[in-house]
Amino acid sequence: MKQRLYKTFCRLLCSLMLINGGCTLKELNDEAPTTIADQVEVLFDWSKSPTKEAQTMVLYLYSDQHDMMDYRFNNPDGGIIRTYGGPHTAVCHSNDDPYGHHLRNHHLHDEIEIYTDETAVLVGQGISTMRIPRAKGTEDEPLRDTPSMIYGTQASDVNLKVSAFLQKLQLYPEELICRYSVEFVDVENLKSADIRIDGTISSLAGGYFPGRMTPTSEAVSHTFTLTADVESNSLRSDFYTFGLPEGEELPHKLCLYVALKNRTGNFYTFDVSDQVNKAPDPRNVSIKIYGLKLPEIPDDPLPPQGEGGVSIEVDTWDTYHFDLKV
Repeated sequence: MKQRLYKTFCRLLCSLMLINGGCTLKELNDEAPTTIADQVEVLFDWSKSPTKEAQTMVLYLYSDQHDMMDYRFNNPDGGIIRTYGGPHTAVCHSNDDPYGHHLRNHHLHDEIEIYTDETAVLVGQGISTMRIPRAKGTEDEPLRDTPSMIYGTQASDVNLKVSAFLQKLQLYPEELICRYSVEFVDVENLKSADIRIDGTISSLAGGYFPGRMTPTSEAVSHTFTLTADVESNSLRSDFYTFGLPEGEELPHKLCLYVALKNRTGNFYTFDVSDQVNKAPDPRNVSIKIYGLKLPEIPDDPLPPQGEGGVSIEVDTWDTYHFDLKV
């Protein structure tokens, strides 16, 4: 009797701690209660990523004896979970952008993959990606959105005891994402460009395997938007990527799509392979391009009454290609 009351008390205490910790409780098979680890305190230690910008976390526990279990925390610190005892592989990642990031193969710890949507429209100028030219050799690469920052880690040596007593599982998330910047310096005739300017960069990783702590081998082109500074005659964009795809070194083409005020378009391609592949820090890549010259175009007259908005129609693109060296 005392033992039953004790187990009931422990389960009630566990439920209260789960609510306070903001974690989703997974349903377990209680037909064999001796397999349960009733109280596991999950602790996310951010010493490997001092910024700790994550707001929510997801934890997956993989075992040879049981189905994968996943737990969601509405905080970056962790909480109390109830799971199966025994050896596990743990994989965790932040979950702050559930609409921009997608998961597949999450039932296998070494195949779980985070990836982003395909890009239908160049955001800056509202141009459909179905109608834009592509750099030679990259035509078949998917055009994908850039990711947001993701934190995560994995641990393959997790051994949870079958017990009603509190035990700890400590994990050390780190940044899984790379920072890229693109800057055009000393741009001539920048006033000729209409609204914002879009770009793409090719042959970057299409996703990330948090269970392996490596990017995927799929090569994609990421789209991004540059902000113009007319006073300093410059263009700049800062964005995240999954890094370089696993496998052989690939060339990288940067494409610039400039819709001009006369409703024509200029398409520029730059071979930035050296700046990407030979970057001193592959997790922080800086690409700089000097001396871009846009056509000189007089200011447009005011649009007719009732015609406005930011949608741009470009029927033809004038193409220019540049090879760049570090």
